[in-house]
Parts: sequence; structure tokens; C-alpha cells
Amino acid sequence: MTDDIQPICVERILVSLDSSSHSFSALKAAVELAHHYNASLKGVFIHDSKLLNLANMPFLREVGEYTAITREISSDGITRGMVVQSRWITQTFHKLTNQTGLHGEFEILHGNIDQIIDQEAENCDLLVIGKSGTNPFRKRRLGSTAKMVIKEGKKPLLLVEENNQLGHPIFVMFDNSPVGWVSLEAGRDLLNIGENLNILINEDSAEEYRSVQKKIRSWAVEKQINIAFQAYKTESFDRFLDKIFDLKIGLFIMPRIIEDMKQSLIEKCLRRISLPILLIQQQACD
Repeated sequence: MTDDIQPICVERILVSLDSSSHSFSALKAAVELAHHYNASLKGVFIHDSKLLNLANMPFLREVGEYTAITREISSDGITRGMVVQSRWITQTFHKLTNQTGLHGEFEILHGNIDQIIDQEAENCDLLVIGKSGTNPFRKRRLGSTAKMVIKEGKKPLLLVEENNQLGHPIFVMFDNSPVGWVSLEAGRDLLNIGENLNILINEDSAEEYRSVQKKIRSWAVEKQINIAFQAYKTESFDRFLDKIFDLKIGLFIMPRIIEDMKQSLIEKCLRRISLPILLIQQQACD
């Protein structure tokens, strides 16, 4: 393969934090990647204006998650809760970055969460967020912020689920497109010496499968890395997902794909894989 294929360039990492356990796992992953890429790290906590506006609605009540007891919601009470959360998150951010010798910047912002993340992401090369939010009943589902970033984001995105961490094995869901090759390079860049890069290739077309496999073998020889192929057919892709469903350490890399059939596979991965997921949404740097 040619030398013009490069991994993603990561000089600035942004991690958006809340009080969820998913968010804490995302912070640990962001710190680890900042060390790997020798990148700067910025953390943000956002006081949600939508939530504050909601508290001003008349007759609004909160129902306890476990007790079912109702109580009045006030903007003052929500504000106090946000202040407590922001203090704890700020302390956690600085404690973790200081323990690992990393210089990190942290900022508390106010406004619409989705809009602010979108604005802040313009100044970063990689966005890291928890896969879900603070709702205890949606632990395995994508949170609303994650859904927004996946749909609208233009930067590489790392989604991290609670109690999971970066490591090995590394899987790359390969798509024979420019961004697919960038995904391969991203996996190679994060690979430890002696580890295999596990590459998923669609074999609905046997001829195309053999052609792609040949190209990737040549690329792996050139890069001097070990690879292992995992062939799959669209109709039986769930079987592969079943095999890795319980993995808690590793990384799953995939390109952002727009085509309807391939997009459905991406959505399955996002729903069912608990490993950290790196979604490549842009070309490599020059």
C-alpha cells in the first residue's frame, strides 16, 4: 500500500462530563488517549439550560426513581444540584489528570448541552463522551447527547460505557473507502507490539472479499503488524456481536458510513457492543 494513508491526527481531546459512571469511564479513556497521542485534554461540564427552563414550568413534580415519592421541582434546587455535581466533577478531573502527570484544562459552561458540545468540538480533534447519561434505566442504551454527536458530529468520536476500558483486543470494522483505510491506520497506531489487529470484512461478495483481503495483507506487511481476519455476512452479523458482547476491555473502531445497509450494521454495533467504540468521522490529516 502507499504511504499516504495516515491515522487520525489528535492534538486536542475534548471530554464532556456529567455525574454518570459512563462519564467517569470516558474520562479515564480520554486521559489514556491524551498520553498516547501526547495531546492536550479539555474537560467540560455543562449546566443544562433546558433542565433549568423545565423547572420553571408550573405544577412540575419529580418522581423518585426507587421510592415513587413525588416532590416539587424548583430551579433553585436544580441549580444547587448542578453546582454540587460540577464541584465533584471538577475535583475528579483534576485528581485523575494530576495522578497521571497530565496537564488538563477544565471549564464549566452554561446553555444547551448539544449546542455547546457541537461548538466546543470545533476546536478539538477527538471527542470523548459516555455512551449513556445519568438515567439508571438506560445503562445499555445510547444517551441523547451520544445520538446527537453520532448524527451531527464531524470529528472522531469515542463512546465509552461504564466499567469498560481501552485495551486489547482491537477490532476494526473495515469499509473499503478512504475513511475505512483511515480506520485501519487508527487501529494500527493504537496497537501494542505483538498484538493482532482484528479486521472485520464483509464477504457477501466472495470476489470483493478476496480483493480487499489481498490489499489489507499487503498493507499489513508494509506496516509490519500482525492481523487476523474475521469474515462476516450481513445476514449473520449478529453472531459476531454475540461473541464479543461481554468483552469489557479493548476497542472497536469503525468508520461513519452513510449507505443504508451498512448504516444498519453500524447501528447494531452501537446498540450491542459494550467495548469502547471509536467512530471515525473524518479523513486523516495531511
